[in-house]
This record gives sequence, structure tokens and C-alpha cells, in this order.
Amino acid sequence: MRAVTMETSLASTARVFLLRLALAAGIVFVFVAILRAGGPKCVAGTSYFDAASTGQPLTWPLGQINYYTDLGSLSPILPNASANSFVASAFAVWNSVPTAALAAVQAGSLAEDVNGTNVTVNADGTITMPLDIQPTATGTPIGVVYDSDGTVTDALLGAGAGSSGECFFNAVFGGNDNYGSSATYQHALIVINGQCAQQNSQLTDVEYRLVRVIGNVLGLGWSQLNVNVQSGAPYPTSDDYAGFPVMHFMDVWNCVPITLCYPNPYQLSMDDTAAISRLYPVTASNLSNFPGKQVFSSATARIHGSVYFTDAHGNPTQPMQGVNVVARWIDPTTHQPSRRYAVSSVSGFLYRGNGGNPITGFNDALGNPLADWGSTDATVEGFFDLAGLEPPSTGAQYQLSVEAVDAKWSAGVGPYWPGPVAPSGSWAPITVTVLPGGDLQQDIVMTGSEQPSEQTASSWASPLPLPSGGDWQGSLASYGQTDYVQLYAQANRTLSVAVTALDESGQATESKTQPVIGMWAASDSPGSVPGAFTLSPFNQVPFGLTRLDANILASTNFLIGVSDVRGDGRPDYHYQGHVLYADTVSPARVSVNGGSVTLQGTGFTSGMSPSVGSSTVTVLGLSGTLMTVAVPAHADGPQDITVTDPVSGASTKMTGALTYGAAASDNIVLLYGANAATPVGVQAANAMSVRVLTSDGITPVSGATIGWSGTNSVQLSACGGASTCSASTDQNGDAATWLTPMTAGAAYITATLAPGVYSPSKAVTGTLVATETASDIGDLGQYLYVSQGATVIVPVTARVLSNGLPQANVQVNFTIVTGSGGLSASSAVTNTSGYATVNLSLTNVSSLVQVNACVAPGNLPCAVFYANPVPLAQQALQQVAGAGQVTTGQSFQPLVLRVVDSASAPHPVYAAPVSFLTTVLRPGGTTSGTGGGEAETGNPAMPVILKVTQSSAISDVNGLVSTTPSSGGFSAPVEVDMAASAGTSAVVDDPLFLLPAVSSGTSDRSAPPARHPIVLPIPGGNR
Repeated sequence: MRAVTMETSLASTARVFLLRLALAAGIVFVFVAILRAGGPKCVAGTSYFDAASTGQPLTWPLGQINYYTDLGSLSPILPNASANSFVASAFAVWNSVPTAALAAVQAGSLAEDVNGTNVTVNADGTITMPLDIQPTATGTPIGVVYDSDGTVTDALLGAGAGSSGECFFNAVFGGNDNYGSSATYQHALIVINGQCAQQNSQLTDVEYRLVRVIGNVLGLGWSQLNVNVQSGAPYPTSDDYAGFPVMHFMDVWNCVPITLCYPNPYQLSMDDTAAISRLYPVTASNLSNFPGKQVFSSATARIHGSVYFTDAHGNPTQPMQGVNVVARWIDPTTHQPSRRYAVSSVSGFLYRGNGGNPITGFNDALGNPLADWGSTDATVEGFFDLAGLEPPSTGAQYQLSVEAVDAKWSAGVGPYWPGPVAPSGSWAPITVTVLPGGDLQQDIVMTGSEQPSEQTASSWASPLPLPSGGDWQGSLASYGQTDYVQLYAQANRTLSVAVTALDESGQATESKTQPVIGMWAASDSPGSVPGAFTLSPFNQVPFGLTRLDANILASTNFLIGVSDVRGDGRPDYHYQGHVLYADTVSPARVSVNGGSVTLQGTGFTSGMSPSVGSSTVTVLGLSGTLMTVAVPAHADGPQDITVTDPVSGASTKMTGALTYGAAASDNIVLLYGANAATPVGVQAANAMSVRVLTSDGITPVSGATIGWSGTNSVQLSACGGASTCSASTDQNGDAATWLTPMTAGAAYITATLAPGVYSPSKAVTGTLVATETASDIGDLGQYLYVSQGATVIVPVTARVLSNGLPQANVQVNFTIVTGSGGLSASSAVTNTSGYATVNLSLTNVSSLVQVNACVAPGNLPCAVFYANPVPLAQQALQQVAGAGQVTTGQSFQPLVLRVVDSASAPHPVYAAPVSFLTTVLRPGGTTSGTGGGEAETGNPAMPVILKVTQSSAISDVNGLVSTTPSSGGFSAPVEVDMAASAGTSAVVDDPLFLLPAVSSGTSDRSAPPARHPIVLPIPGGNR
């Protein structure tokens, strides 16, 4: 079972690159995948070809090539015989090179007219075609198909590809599809689309493209010379056109007809003749087979060597692949390098340009080893060969220079695939003198090239730990190198790994390393397929960025690997890595009314956008590993937390990590729900109270939704007198409501935890029985709990009713039956609502006081009021609201506490004194930046106490006491520590935080971390 997968599901987990492939009888033309350039198209590798052939360019045996043409006609203006002459003319362009041992001749015809009736696409995507044009048809080595109506092109390249509107791309196509183990071509197919040869005006374009395809089939790759012919900068001269190679990589899209761009489109340049001659040189031993031709090495001159990186002392170090080396004849009259007579070669053209990597694999799209192609001999990694120069018999001077392979016009030039790669350093052109038959070695040592970086080596067995901030820099300096970093991640999380390729100056680039990213469980076997990986480099819009988004399926250690997609390594292959990962949230619970939480993870930076569920939230505090956010109100239940980087698109999600209010495993318990029979219209003696606890049965849950509902028209104080409503538990997990029956009989009051969220729901129920007689009386608040020793004046209120209706102008007599105290009057008359009130004065209360309220004149019926003293030792403090606040400049909300007694269902204590100690301090390792009036504004390791104040308050009749915290005028960041005490030992400590406002600017991971990052303590952790 995998511990990590890609966040975006794929139809296949095979490690592939996205190539456009043409299927033919189950065989795929992988022309793009094996294309070499800057010299030969294909170079034998180590896994398929004979060992003696490794590093050799592929050619047709002995340069003797037979091709076979279609029996049909190409178009109305090119019937079969004319089409054959047309093809022979194109082959003759290459046959006529005087130093090339090449003789391509028409040896006959194919056995059929190849057309849409015998080249068909099968239901499974394979293609049926005649046997003599299939890759195995080595008896007809090169098959030339005349696709008169474009249907063969449609079958091979896709519907519509053979239409006349696609001639710029598909007038002629084909390539080699069978290779001998001795580095030889065995078969090739060329298709000419007759829809592009309907008029004489089109034939030049078709022949131009045919000459280029034949060059490719013969084994030539693309080359670069005189790019200004395409770019227009500077404006090309006639010499630029004459020196421009036929085997350039691409054409400008609006070159129709082709002569708009090239006056002589398929006239070979010196670069073309040199390239074909290097592949098929006329030698003394084969000269007799090619009468009228010249020995290549005698008739021409050669310059060869290698391009190198340098060390700090200018000495050559690692060979440098992918540099275009150019030799230009120096005109003895003008002493200027010629634009007409020039030859090019890309360094390392024999070396492997894509060896694969442990992340995307070492095979191509068909499962064939990439090791089939290119040498691994380090001596040819920077090698260039400029054989084919044409000096006069007396010799000539040539300018030798280097240039980058142009990423726009020459992207397919050079051994790198994909490429190109920009050179590192510079090299001033030099002048050399050569004679026909001469062979000059001239190495090129690049001045100021990148130095090997001094970095700690990493490997699968010894990965580097991921820095806590999530950023690291690396260099893929060695061929085949993969860097590994390790991190721990939890299940039900996602993370993003963003890798930006960098050039020597630290700027983003796509012309150096092309990074791919893989991720494994650390317990996976070396060489195993990564559970998550990027299919290709630069898969995101930001320039130079590759990003992996991964799902974490199991909590374990992971390895993140970074490699060049080609498996290449050079001193100038730098990158910046960044991991964005949110690991935990604290607290993991918040009230349904919202609050603040701290995310702990890796890679948090300014400008990132956090969200809870679908709601964007505000960042209150930030460091590389901590992010404090204000979360909005939300219904009960788990919510995902996501942090997104709007610049890179990176994101991390913690699935269901934050629970609002009640969790599915929480329970609701009934603290108090019993009452004596109560007259209709009189508030019951006891409030119904509940508490929500976690599954451990101990820990209270604050901010959970309680759905109150009552039957029989009972009025609930929590609902403003209505019978149904929703409320939330306080910070002690409690919720309560007073009950007033309005109809005689039993009423059932239900408190449902998070109604409608979980199934089945959890609820508790209390019962209240209401009575109704001609004369009823009841107390408004029958029981009062008073702090022992308090001196207070307490209102005592009774209500008189008759059959549930309030009675006005009724005298009520009040009498102290037990204990000491004083009444403001011995009687009072009811108002229109039936209420009568007197004040009870208590001084240094120390014992129970009972007051009877009776209806005059007979003092029946009566209601009883009790004032109960609560010793200081039995008093406790409960948090109600305001704890754990974090703000960025706004005032703190009041801190609300409740004083209660020690009963199992605690009662609120009235008139209890509560002391507050407010300590304003500067957290250790921070500074206000402005001083804020402080004498010491440095960076102390320990917190600095800025101000200490004391205050006190007395609890109200509901036991509540509050104070509004203040930062004392000090600027952020500060901690405001609120310590409250009551009774003899009740203590509550609430740390609150005032933080600087976090910039909403864009993410900038290139900036160094803040000197004094704001780090918030994790609630519940060590402070």
C-alpha cells in the first residue's frame, strides 16, 4: 500500500512523457524521442547496440541505399513516373555532395498503390498497412508512399492531418523505424501528401520538405547557423541565406510559399555538406565505389576539441555539453568572418542527452531504455567536430566561436532532449589557420563558468533533513545526481513541493536544469516507482517552476527527490526547493462562533492565503513554521484547512483537522433538569443546565451548538421566551436556560447536541410539571448563592397568579424566617404583571437566610426564597468567554469568568470578589521595531515585562465577572497575560496576543526570513 499519491489522479501511473506518437501495425515511430542534433540524429547507446558500436552515429550500411516508391500517382500533376522523378531529384540533392559516400537509388517499386484502403486504423488504435512498408520490411529499406488524397496521412497522424490546410506541417513526414545492433538503419518510411502537390506552385515547398525528411532519414540531425535568417535581427544578407542550413530546426509559420523566406530553400549550405560527409565520409578505401567524388579528409579541413567548465583558477574541469561551436571562414579581403562559408557542431553531440532519472524512469514511452541512445564516455561529453571546412589549397583562416543554442528557433538542436541548455561563462572568438587535409585540435575553456557548489551531499540512504522553514537550495552538479530531503508528514494531509530552476545569478530559468520531483515513503526500496511524481518539468505557469502536489495516505517519514529530467548534471544546474505543508492545528477545536487557531507546518510565507472550508480567513501571525489565523463562525463539525500560495499555486490541506463546536464522539450530559411542580407563569426554581464533554467524559467542549426545544408552550430564557432556538456552550462547556411554563401539565425540554449534523443525534431531556389554581405564588429566582462574608442588597421578587393569569394590586407579605438580614418593607403590592418586590439587605453573610413571601390577608399561599452562603474555599472560576484572543490592532473583547460553588452541578456565586493581574510583556526574540517607549529595544532571549496592573470586580447575580484587557499602549507584538483569582485558591490564567498586522502582499520566498519572526505558543503546550 502506498503512503503517498499524486493529488491529481492519472489514467495510468506509468512514468511517461507526453509524446505525439503515430501507431503503425503496433509499431510506433519514435522520431522525436531519439532525435539527435548538431550532428548525427542518432548515436548508439549501451543497452541495445553492440558494445563495439556504442557512441557511433547510426548510418545506412556503406552509404548504399535503395528506396522503393509507391505504384500510385502522387497527384494529378504528378502521376507515378513524374512523382518518381520528383523523388529522385530530392535524393540527388544529398547524393551530389562530392565528399559524401552516399548513393541512394530507386531500386524498384512497392508491391501496391498505398492508400486509405490498405492503410487503416483498427478499433484498438493499431494500424493495418501493407507488409512492404512496415518496419520489418528490410527488403524495401526505404518505402516512399504517394498519399494522393491524404488518407494515409490521416491514418498515421490523426484525422484531418492530411488535409490541404495542414501542408505546412504534414506535406512530407517520416523517419527511421528499424535499427541494426551494429548501429545501422534497417528501414524507414517516407509519406508525401498529394493534397499538398495539386499545383505547380506548391512543388517547391513539397520538394523542400522532402529534402529535409530525406536528410533526417539518412541520419542527420538539426543544426544552427545564421539564426538571423529567421529572427530578422540583424536583417539577413545573401550570405546569411547561403550559409543557412537546410537542416535547421523549424520554419517561420508564415513561410508559404517557402521562397518568401528562403530564396533557394533546398540548396545545401557548407554546414549541410559537412554534416552529411561526416556521417558518410568518402575515404581512400571506398572511393572506388563513388566515382567522381573526393576523399573527405583530404579535400577538407577539420577542427575538433571539447568545451569545458573551469575552476577558480581557469583550469578545465567538467566537459560542457550543448554549446554550439561555429567555424567561419575569414574573408582575406574584408578580414571579416563569413556568413556563407561556415560549419557548426554542438558540443557533446555523441554523448547521451537523456539518460532518464529515478523519478520519471529510465525508459521511453514504449518501455524501451533511454540507454539505447548516446554514449556515456565522459571524454565525448563536451566533444565537437567541425570536419568539412573547405579552405583553398594554400590554406585559410577561420574564426572559432561559441554561441547558445537558440531556445526559440533551435529548440531541437543539440544532444539534450528536452533542451536546449544555455552555456555557462564565455569564450572570446579566436582565429586559427587550416589547410586541406589538416586536423586541428582546439579545446574551448569557458571563462567565468559556474564553479561546483560546496553543498552537503545527499542520497537515498542519507537524505538531508528538510529545513524547518521549508526552503532549501541545491545543485545537480553530477551526471545522474538526485538530491533527497526527508520530512515527516501525517495522513489526511496534502502538500506541495515547488522547485524553481535557477541560473548562475539566482534567477528563474528554463534553460538550465529541468527538474522533476518524486516522493517516496522512506521505507520504500531504492529504485522503486515514487508514489507521487511530476510527469515533466516546468508543469506550472510561473517561469522555471516545477510543482508536485501529493496526497499523504499514511503517517510516516518521506523522501523528496529532485532530479534533472534527463538525468543530467552540471555545475550550473541550481534550483530552489520549497515545501508547503500544514501538519497540525491548535487548538483543534473552536467555537461555532469562530476564534483563532495556530497552524504548525513548513513553508508558510507572507502572501499565502489560508481558508477553512470554503471561507478565506485572516492571518494574524506568521513565521516559517507557524501561522495564526482568525477563523469565522461555522456550523458544528469537522472542516478542512487549506493554505494556498497564489504565486506558485502550491497548497496544503489538512482534511477534517479543525472541528467547530461538537465532534461526532462528543456527549451531552444533563447537569440539572429537575424542578418541583411550578405554577403556570412562574419561572421554575432551577434552570435546566447541560454540559458537553469530549469522549473522555472530562474535557469540556466550548462553543458547541445546543438546540433547545420545549413542549407545552414552555418559555425558555435562552430563546428569549420562545420554545425553540439554538445556543452555544460557554468556555466551560455549559449551556443553561430558565423555564417558565405557560400551560398546565408536563413540558419536556430537550437539549440536542449539534442538531442536524450527526446521525443519530445526541440529546438530553428535562421535565417540568406546571400547576394551575385560583391562587398561586412563586419566586423569581428561588435560590441565591452568595459569597460568604459579602454585604449585599438583594431584590426578592414574587409573582401572584390566578389560573395562570397575573393578579394586580394584591398585597404580598415578606418575612425573614431563618438567618439575619433586613427587609426594605414587610409587604409590597403586585404590579399589572403580578410582581411584588422588596430588597433584602445582608451584612457579612455567614449563614442561610430564608425569606417567605405570602399572599395577604391569610398569608396563603407562600413562596420561599433562600440565600445560601458559599465559603471562599468552595469557590471556583469558570471561563465563559474571551479566552485565547489574538488580535492585530483591534481592541480585545471582554474576558468573562463565572464564580461557582463546588457542587457537582455548580451554582453561580453572587458578590464574590475577583482579582485581576494584567501583565503586558514582549515575547522573547521579538521587537516592536519602533521601541514603543521601551528603554531596551534589542532582541532579548527572555520575555520583557512592560507593565503590570491590578484590578478587581464583584460577580453579579449570575456569578459573572468581566474585565476588558488592554495592551497598556504598547505596540505589537505583545502578550497580555490575564491572571484571575477568587476565593482562597481559584485561579485562571489567560494569555492573549496583540500582533502586528500581516502584510497581504504576494509571497516572496526569495527574501530572507524575518530577523525576529513572530512565533506564537501553541495553546495547550509549554509556554
